[in-house]
Amino acid sequence: MKTIKPGSRVVRSVQLDRATLNQDTRTIELAFSSEEPYERWFGIEILSHEPGAIRMHRIASGSAPLLRDHENSIESQVGVIESATVGADRRGRAFVRFGKSEDDEAIYQKVLDKIISNVSVGYIVHEAKLISTDKKGVDTFLVTDWEPLEISL
Repeated sequence: MKTIKPGSRVVRSVQLDRATLNQDTRTIELAFSSEEPYERWFGIEILSHEPGAIRMHRIASGSAPLLRDHENSIESQVGVIESATVGADRRGRAFVRFGKSEDDEAIYQKVLDKIISNVSVGYIVHEAKLISTDKKGVDTFLVTDWEPLEISL
């Protein structure tokens, strides 16, 4: 049986919604997670959005990074996650602000031009449990304790 190793750092993607884009403040609200099943090398992963399942302290701190890729370096950071919450719809949402450097501006312009349209969250799995195995042997895991670290474009 395959398992999710606690402490594993993984990513998943969602579509960027430009409806909340504010060009004056260079901000946008975006969804970064959901309970949508996601195919992984070990099977199917579902991120629980039950109260207490998500360690929000880092991503909701007001200083977590908005990255152009999942490499957490000063060169990759294009903005900041100003706030993050989990809504009644069981989706993680963040309010992010783009920086003003030349590199930041290039990524921001690609968002405006609809060239960049995907958002991805990097997170650590702290605990997961096997909830089912289908007839083909595909395991489905419910991640019951996880920690979002950053959002990438």
